[in-house]
Amino acid sequence: MPKNPTWLRYDPDEDISRHAAADDEYCYEMEAKYRWRLKRIEKLQGSTLKADCMFEGKTEFPKPFHDQEDDSDA
Repeated sequence: MPKNPTWLRYDPDEDISRHAAADDEYCYEMEAKYRWRLKRIEKLQGSTLKADCMFEGKTEFPKPFHDQEDDSDA
């Protein structure tokens, strides 16, 4: 796996981003909400996060509104 920030689970060799979810249904919800292309789902052994959703390309969740920088003052 390439060196990425710990929060970013992206593999440039496969061009796949991973996001863990409570179950398979949340993978489909992320696909629809963020318009990402879901490639496959792998099962996880965790008690809370049971699905590893794999999306095409480099995907990141949008920043919350209060975390975005205001460039209008620049």
